[in-house]
Amino acid sequence: MKIYNNHSLDNSLNIKSVSKFFIEINNQDDFNDLYDFIKKEKLPVLIVGEGTNLVLPDKFNGIAVKPIFNEIIINKNNTVSAGASVNWHKLVLNMIDNNIYGFENLSLIPGSVGAAPIQNIGAYGQEISNLIKEIYCYDYNSDDFIKYSKNQCKFTYRDSLFKNSNKIIYKVVFNSNNPKLLNFEYESIKNFINNNNVNSSELRLSEVSNLICNIRNKNLPNPNIIPNAGSFFKNAIVKKDLIRTDVFPIKDLIVWDLDDQYSKIGTARLIELIKDKLPYNKNVGLYKNHNLVLVTNSNASQDDVLNYAHQIKDIVFDTFNIMLEIEPQVVIN
Repeated sequence: MKIYNNHSLDNSLNIKSVSKFFIEINNQDDFNDLYDFIKKEKLPVLIVGEGTNLVLPDKFNGIAVKPIFNEIIINKNNTVSAGASVNWHKLVLNMIDNNIYGFENLSLIPGSVGAAPIQNIGAYGQEISNLIKEIYCYDYNSDDFIKYSKNQCKFTYRDSLFKNSNKIIYKVVFNSNNPKLLNFEYESIKNFINNNNVNSSELRLSEVSNLICNIRNKNLPNPNIIPNAGSFFKNAIVKKDLIRTDVFPIKDLIVWDLDDQYSKIGTARLIELIKDKLPYNKNVGLYKNHNLVLVTNSNASQDDVLNYAHQIKDIVFDTFNIMLEIEPQVVIN
C-alpha cells in the first residue's frame, strides 16, 4: 500500500482537484492495512479509477483510494476475470481478439473495469450487466471480502448496489460463452449501416467495434482532447401524462414507452429544445455534437460545472415538468 499526501486527482473534466490522502492498493493483502488507516483517520473515502465519471471538488478532505489490479485472465470455465484497473476499451479489444461476443457495442467507453459495473455502463443496445457473472469486492467498513453474483448486484438503468457504497471492486468476472450474435438494433447503428452502405451480414467482431468507435467519435468528444465526463444526465423515466406539452408538443420529444404509465424520455432532445435559453458560461458548455455532454475549457471548478448543470435542470423542469438526474458521481466533502 502506497500513501501520498495532498495528491492531485486525475479526472476527465480537468477540474484541478487535490485529495488530502491518496492510496494505491496493489494486492489483496493491502486492504487490511487500508482498513486500519481509514479507522485511524476517520475521513470520507473516495474510490477512484480513471476519473471519467467524477465531478470533483477543488480540495477533497478525505482518502482517495485507487485499486491497481491489471490482469486479464481467460478461464477454462467459460469466464474471463479482469482486474479493476484494466482500461475498459482494452478489455473490449481483448475480448474481440479472443472471439468473445457481447462486448463490441460497448467499445470506446472511457473508464476502467472496476468503475463500469457501478453505474451499469451501457451503449448502443448493450449493458455491462448482461455480461457479468460475479464481482469481487472489499468492504472497507467491515473489513470483509465479498463476492456478489450478478443477481445480487441490483443492476438497473445506470445504477447498481455499488453506487455510493463502502465497497471497493477489485475484480470482475464476465461470461465468455455469450451467444454469437451481433446487435444492430440501435437507431444510430442502423443509420450508420444504411448511410455507409455497409453489409451487416458480413461484419466481423472487430469491424463492429470499429463501427461503434466511428459513431462515438462522431458524436462524443475524446476526454483526452476536450474535457468531459460523458453523458451528464440520465434519460428521464416519467409518467407520460405528467409531461408538460404546452410549450413543445409531445411529438417534438423522443419517447420510448415502457408500459401503460411510464415512458423513457430522450434527455438530449429536451436539452436541444431549451439550450437557447441557457446563459453563457465561460468555462462550461454543451458539446456541439451532443447535448447530453458538458465540456470544460480545463479552467472550470466543481461549482462552475454544477451551476451550469442546475441551470439546465431548472429550465428543463420549467418547460417540460421533467426532473433530470445527473449521471456522474458528484463528490462532496
